[in-house]
Amino acid sequence: MSAPLHVTVVLAADACTDRTVERASAAWAASGLPEGTARLEVVTGSWRSAGGARAAAASWALANCRPEWIASTDADTAVPGNWVAHQLERAAHGVDAVLGTVEPDPAECPVAVYRLWQREHTLAEGHPHIHAANMGVRARSYERAGGFPALECSEDEALVAALHRVGARIEATDRIRVITSARFEGRAELGFAHHLLGLAQLAGQPEEAPWPGAGQPQRPEPAGRANGPEFFAHRKNA
Repeated sequence: MSAPLHVTVVLAADACTDRTVERASAAWAASGLPEGTARLEVVTGSWRSAGGARAAAASWALANCRPEWIASTDADTAVPGNWVAHQLERAAHGVDAVLGTVEPDPAECPVAVYRLWQREHTLAEGHPHIHAANMGVRARSYERAGGFPALECSEDEALVAALHRVGARIEATDRIRVITSARFEGRAELGFAHHLLGLAQLAGQPEEAPWPGAGQPQRPEPAGRANGPEFFAHRKNA
């Protein structure tokens, strides 16, 4: 029988002004997760960079949880039910890092923008993409590679490059695809939202209206949107 698992969700609240911590804590309390199997921890700061926030969350996890595996996503991203399990299964087969795919929310993204996005993205096994919103790495490999650098953007690409340099075994998969917000406004100048905005401009879509279709209700803002990377630090219980 395999050892029981314990998951710690570390939420990095980066200079938030949208009640991220309060709303995340309330959602966690209402989640109904069995006590002792998972916990939520929040680190707050004013890094004002994706790399800085991710590095802070990972550092907290490494110092306080002694994790075997660290999985990274974003606060405006929905992960599938097998997200953690698949990464741990690959880790058990010797994989040091798992790179997943990201899809903009079709319910929010204008059709013309979504089609342009599809043309330039490969959603398949062995894909070439790197997204911090969908990646996981063995804790030892993360530390050997030096962790996330405190960059405003492209911190994920920098980490993966460092993982290659230390000889990590890296696997790219579409089996744990995540859905992320199709917003056109974001903090990082060259981040995902900025990229979607560029596609919207190519498609001739209005920059201020990322939701398609007249009369379609807009979705409520999720807690922490654009303000906090989330980390899932996993360890086996003794």
